[in-house]
Amino acid sequence: MNTRFLETLVMLDRLKSFRQAAQALCTTQAAVSKRIEALEEELGVLLVDRTQRVFKLTIIGERVVAQAEQMLTLERQLKLSVHPDAPPSGRVRIGVIETVVHTWLTQLIHTLSERLPAIEPDITVDTAHNLRDQFQHRKFDLLVQNDDITEVASNGDSTVTPLCRFPMQWIARPAMLPTGRTLRLEDLERVPVLTFSRTSGPRAHVRALFAGRPEEPRVCSFPSVQSIIQLTKGGFGVAAIPPIFVRGELSEGYLEVRDGPALPPMVITVAHLRDTAPAVHAVAKLTRAIVADYCAEAGDRWVSAL
Repeated sequence: MNTRFLETLVMLDRLKSFRQAAQALCTTQAAVSKRIEALEEELGVLLVDRTQRVFKLTIIGERVVAQAEQMLTLERQLKLSVHPDAPPSGRVRIGVIETVVHTWLTQLIHTLSERLPAIEPDITVDTAHNLRDQFQHRKFDLLVQNDDITEVASNGDSTVTPLCRFPMQWIARPAMLPTGRTLRLEDLERVPVLTFSRTSGPRAHVRALFAGRPEEPRVCSFPSVQSIIQLTKGGFGVAAIPPIFVRGELSEGYLEVRDGPALPPMVITVAHLRDTAPAVHAVAKLTRAIVADYCAEAGDRWVSAL
């Protein structure tokens, strides 16, 4: 029996879509269909209920998927037992938020190339909300993001590990806001507040500060960190972001940190399936080490390890 066909059936069951399964397996929809048909012919049963408009396995198909997952796990274990000392290799699909791009991602890629050259990192940068959805559909092997993903690990299939914590503070051009005192909500209601995308946790925290207020704040959301920085430097508004993004501007006096209503820190986590390829475990382990070094070098004022 061709285990590639079993892998295709398992991926199809996870994604519920021939098109998405084809993308995840780097092949075509026609190839996915042919693999499933060949598997059905070999087993002498129908695995997919083709009478339904949406994807649905037959009852027998559901049983076959459960057995296929066990067979694929045994196959991985067999390969490891034959070559236990072989360095991890293969493509690892990594989803990261832009915060990581502006902090320690470059160091991770460089170190991967030096220490684990047989691993090919495939990086996707997106909002935490989009990344989480794609991770749940098995489009990523490794997820690095900042929103609460308790539900991702609730079924026991995934592991979520905290990496670091970035403080969130108010950043603005000097003299843009009242000086000599802590900022109040009414101060922030007079200017645009710049923060992350509409579906992000930090934006929800900013909005929560103004709950029940008579004035509706102008909260401007951006998926791009660089856009927030440029608009803040241009005096368009006050930013609610980690100060580490603008260390240079702060030291040169172009921007300043202002005390104001407290904001929860941005906690970065890494998640992956518990039963995953050795290459994924290796990248996750290296990521934890790189983040710990980054935090130690930057200092607790900017970021702290978890």
